[in-house]
Amino acid sequence: MKSSTKLWERITASATLGLAFATVWLAVETRNLARDWRNTSDKQVGVRTWLTLIARFDSNEMTLARKTLATQLENYNSNNHDNISEGVLDLFEDIGTLYNEGLLDKHLAASSFSYFATRWWEAAQPYIAEERRRHEADPTIFHEFEKFAKAMRQSGEKIDAAELSRFLTDEKNAKIQ
Repeated sequence: MKSSTKLWERITASATLGLAFATVWLAVETRNLARDWRNTSDKQVGVRTWLTLIARFDSNEMTLARKTLATQLENYNSNNHDNISEGVLDLFEDIGTLYNEGLLDKHLAASSFSYFATRWWEAAQPYIAEERRRHEADPTIFHEFEKFAKAMRQSGEKIDAAELSRFLTDEKNAKIQ
């Protein structure tokens, strides 16, 4: 009787130990699944956000805003400051915010917006500097756009006056669909 009781105790102890190992294994696998799900979810959010921003950037409304802003910035001076349309700048502020918060796929953002962000940032510098000055040197005005444009700038990339002029001419001539 004693030997059968000891046998059952050993079997119960072994089963309990096996159950403990299985529980730990399931906990680890559950944690891995949760991490994978979170990573997949983050990627999906980043791609969906990118798709939404691409559609907004390529819309007829934004193409017209880009054409308008290119014309306005080409001959910008502080006297016509209040006439500048900020739609394009606001879009890049939004893109910058999403990018800087990690809510936009970084590779897709760079491949789609880096060229435009860096050039629009350069073209808008006089306007943004004046806007900040008029608001008591407020550095937060278009700050997210600034951070995004800096992140998108390729190392050693120079955007000179001739390049900027070509860019603004291209934007003024953009086709509305």
